Amino acid sequence: MAISRFSYASMNVMDVAAAVRHYVHVVGLREIDRDERGRVYLQAADNQDHHCLILNPADSAGVDHLGFKVNDPADLDEAAAAVAAYGLPVTRVAAGSIRGQGDGVRFPLPSGQHMLLYFHAEKIGYVTGMENPSPVPPQGTPGGRVTHLDHTLIAAQSPQDDVNFLTQVLDFSLTEKVVDPAGNTLAAFLTCGHTMHDLAIGPGPDGHFHHMAFGMDSRTEVIHGVDLLKENAVPALEYGITRHGISGVTTIYFHDPSGNRNEFYNGAYLAPGAPGWVPPIVWQAEHFARGAFYYENAVPETFFAEVT
Repeated sequence: MAISRFSYASMNVMDVAAAVRHYVHVVGLREIDRDERGRVYLQAADNQDHHCLILNPADSAGVDHLGFKVNDPADLDEAAAAVAAYGLPVTRVAAGSIRGQGDGVRFPLPSGQHMLLYFHAEKIGYVTGMENPSPVPPQGTPGGRVTHLDHTLIAAQSPQDDVNFLTQVLDFSLTEKVVDPAGNTLAAFLTCGHTMHDLAIGPGPDGHFHHMAFGMDSRTEVIHGVDLLKENAVPALEYGITRHGISGVTTIYFHDPSGNRNEFYNGAYLAPGAPGWVPPIVWQAEHFARGAFYYENAVPETFFAEVT
């Protein structure tokens, strides 16, 4: 079985129009489609698949499910059998149930958030075009200069339970982790591809969402993103632009109108691309503040308390 990458987040929002304005004019995604259920599908500039974000009309914010692509249609049956054998319920999702997407299998993580694996996605082309394209997007393209949806972080009361499932059943690799003095996992960073994390797990209540990160080509683009946040009166983390010790990236956090946390970031290191090739980096709990916010060496109280 081979899961190739984190592909999209399906997010619940309380005001779809406000969320679309945010993700187009602040984040920089392009609206691709809408369906009869009122869901809106968006994609970043450098991805040909139909969507990297689905906005679902809802009464409260949070994550509906996280989509991951597999390398072969046969991987879906293999994954369904492995997940069921682990003791988690599996639901088959028919092609077309999600616009622009083929058959899938859906199941909860031990912490309660849902994953959906699928193979087929309609191709929409790059924002610069598919024939004799320009190397840069058209001038005047709204929003931040994001290239792709990179990763997500979810909350779990027992992060190690999710780590066990993801590594033992779905062949994820653990790249970094935070442990307490007894060796218990407080946070974990896992990959199914070639970047240091597709999915991260932090402390918090089961079933909740912490953030999704949109990748940018350079630190300069992250600074431009902060300028856009200020121009659009979007509140950001009180530290402003900063850096993580874990992964080493340049980062800024902010929220969509419903309260779902977003991140602009650049600079994650590459991972081996196969499970178990290298041991994970380990952070002791007393050094976690530096790992989370390298410049400030402190974690704001709200950073893990605010989840949707």
